[in-house]
Amino acid sequence: MRPRWIHHMNRTAVLSLLAAGSLCGCSMGPRALKGNRLDYNVSVQKSNNEELLLNLVRANYMEPLFFLQVGSISSSFSYELGVGGEATFFDRDKAPAFWSGRGTAGFSERPTITYTPIQGEQAVKQFLEEISLERFVLLTRAGWNIESLLWVMADRIGELANFDPAMAGEAEAPYLRFLQFNRLLSGIQKRGDLEVAPLGKDGKVLMQLRYADPREAEELESLLGVRLDKLPAAGGKSVVGLVLCPTRDLSDTTRKGEAGIEVPVRLKSCFGTLYHLAWFLGVPPEHAAKGLNRKAPPLPERFSQWKGPHSGLVQVHSSDLAPEGAFVAVAYRGTWYSIADDDVRSKNFFVLLGTLFSLQAGEIRALAPLLTLPVNR
Repeated sequence: MRPRWIHHMNRTAVLSLLAAGSLCGCSMGPRALKGNRLDYNVSVQKSNNEELLLNLVRANYMEPLFFLQVGSISSSFSYELGVGGEATFFDRDKAPAFWSGRGTAGFSERPTITYTPIQGEQAVKQFLEEISLERFVLLTRAGWNIESLLWVMADRIGELANFDPAMAGEAEAPYLRFLQFNRLLSGIQKRGDLEVAPLGKDGKVLMQLRYADPREAEELESLLGVRLDKLPAAGGKSVVGLVLCPTRDLSDTTRKGEAGIEVPVRLKSCFGTLYHLAWFLGVPPEHAAKGLNRKAPPLPERFSQWKGPHSGLVQVHSSDLAPEGAFVAVAYRGTWYSIADDDVRSKNFFVLLGTLFSLQAGEIRALAPLLTLPVNR
């Protein structure tokens, strides 16, 4: 007969197993939330970046764009605990000759992701309508450089025109002045002498500038072709106000308004912005030789000293194999397209593009049908 202390030890082991399982079950929820939430966060961000890059590549090939918005993510967890024991008796009046215990534990997750196709009249309207100047104000106040914003968002400011691959000859001069104007504004912003604010309900925006000296005032106002009323400020500086007005009218010109000099501004749409950024993507030579993609013609040598849309704001590279350590990469048309992780400039404009799409898509209601996919099936 086995000593009683062995029986006691076996019972103690089983009880300890039960206690450990109970504690494990109680603490599994917070652990699952911590790891699960972060994993989904990273996965959704990665997926959004890949979808945006995919559409950037499609734009270069002049193909239709298509987006799926992540509508919701839900996940259910289940826990299973079990315990059992066995004993073998040779004599009913005596303790068991053999006694053993066992325990089981299980954990499972069932995530479900819902996608909403961004399509239909309302979606097209949101992405094809011009980005509002209120968005411009919001991004400027969020800390984005005004030069970058104007490169990406603006088509025209007064008589200054953004990059157009078809430009040639006299059409190049408005673009060169556009670059000079943006550089001046960027310098004023960096030293804290620029503020923008909405003005009324008609979409106008007030831009307030503080000139460092008369030379800066002369240079900026000559580019716009205006003369602004100046108010003296501390340190020998002067303050001026400029009203930016959204327009689609080609006859609109800079004029005197109730709140000051009004400058007509024509902004791009989200799709227009994406198509313009897609001009300078790197594609396989055989695709370029067949004329499958768009290629912007080079500008004259005098533009080489200027940074701007003509130099390619988002540099996308192509390769036969999946690139290692890329910021984002997608496979399309039998080729891998990627943005290098150390290309800070491209990453900056890619993030800005994604921010614009997020701002515009945020106003779109869910459109049927919804694609609900249980991930584990």
